[in-house]
Amino acid sequence: MIAGGWPLDCVPKTKGRLMRWLICALAALALPGRAYADDFAVLRGTQTATYHWGGFYGGAQGGFSSANINFGSAAQSQIAFILRQTAIEADQNISSWTVLPTGRANSASVGGFIGYNTEWEDLILGLEVNYNHVSLSASSSDALTRSFTDSTNLPAGHHYFYTVTVGAQSSLQLTDIAELRGRAGWENGIFLPYLFAGFALGRGNYLTSANVSYTAVDTPDVQTPPTPQLTPLPDLAFAATQTNGQNNALLYGFAVGVGTDVALAQNIFVRGELEYIQFAQLNGILVSISSARVGAGVKF
Repeated sequence: MIAGGWPLDCVPKTKGRLMRWLICALAALALPGRAYADDFAVLRGTQTATYHWGGFYGGAQGGFSSANINFGSAAQSQIAFILRQTAIEADQNISSWTVLPTGRANSASVGGFIGYNTEWEDLILGLEVNYNHVSLSASSSDALTRSFTDSTNLPAGHHYFYTVTVGAQSSLQLTDIAELRGRAGWENGIFLPYLFAGFALGRGNYLTSANVSYTAVDTPDVQTPPTPQLTPLPDLAFAATQTNGQNNALLYGFAVGVGTDVALAQNIFVRGELEYIQFAQLNGILVSISSARVGAGVKF
């Protein structure tokens, strides 16, 4: 029988049994002390903890991102539009000239994540939605001049000597990045190292302008009697500008990376990860981003 949570033999009925009661009380207090000792054995490394990574989780994160923004082809569509249906574009493919250099941009990032893990013994598989707000901005401007001879659609013995100058300016600002990832990790005690890959979606603004100008001079073959130069036509001194831009444009690409989750308690963890994102061209602008992040999360 139990009286007040104590064995009947331990309940003091007379003053003579006071010592026996004290001994029983000390024995009872020692029991939870042993349970607490088992909890701290994990921290001392004398007992292996088992953490359950399965289920829903979410958290917040922050880090640093560095973008490589290749503007080399940014003005191609504008140049091609300016020179559409011209002999020099068909023959010399001027719109393919690399006019603009590559730019770089760095930014802090802040965001969050939510996902779901499934457990297959030590193998952890899951899906995660990951979001980061950034401020990656870069711009580029340059010009290129080339000379060449073109004789398309000219009378025999005549050749136009062209001097063509192509100038361009382009800028990009990337503000938001969202990802849908697949994750695969290997549980090792409180550690969960993992790999991930998935679809990346970016949002940003871009503006690109190009200007093309050229002159053409007839250089007829040297012969006797001399071949007279062709009468200059109005389009032999030419200049035009074309601009294209968009706000809230979407970029599509893929993301890959590695990371590690570290459990601090049964439902609390921290993480660190490295990531690489490659986006497809946006109006000729090619963006790749490398990021390092740390975060903290809760399992539900």
